[in-house]
Amino acid sequence: MKKEEPIMDGPKRMQNELKEMMENTQLKQFRCLEVEPNNIYKWYGLILPEKPPYDKGAFRLEIDFPEQYPFKPPTLHINTRIYHPNVNERGQVCLPILETEHWKPTSRIEHILQVLIATINDPQPQNAFRVDVASEYQNDLKKFNKIAEIWVMRFSEHRPTEEELAKLARKKKKKK
Repeated sequence: MKKEEPIMDGPKRMQNELKEMMENTQLKQFRCLEVEPNNIYKWYGLILPEKPPYDKGAFRLEIDFPEQYPFKPPTLHINTRIYHPNVNERGQVCLPILETEHWKPTSRIEHILQVLIATINDPQPQNAFRVDVASEYQNDLKKFNKIAEIWVMRFSEHRPTEEELAKLARKKKKKK
């Protein structure tokens, strides 16, 4: 038998994780989870940070799972421009947990999202994708916060209220 078992296990694991994520209300800072039609390997959602300077905006997240998931890590892209030391100009996110040498197949997407949200709320300049922004964060926090706030106002998505989120959830349930 070929070594394709992990690939075949992937979708079942992903279906279980997706079901858990859809039912889970613990991640208040990650909402509007959707899966690309006919492609369980691509998920979308909205990050709603709780700490300034990002707490006034919402940021679109794209999650791409490799066919070898959970044996290889997913990739995360923030599709909304954000001034952040751990996110580069193309929206790639620098999270050690997603690096091949640190990846563990037992890692669950919910935990990865918790780490991402914590990193957005509290930048980690030691793991910077953008060294210039990390330096500014460490050496001139006031300037960093001002620029980040401007970017949030200019580029972020509309931040839905709890009422709007509840309305979206009701619409999604009706479609099922």
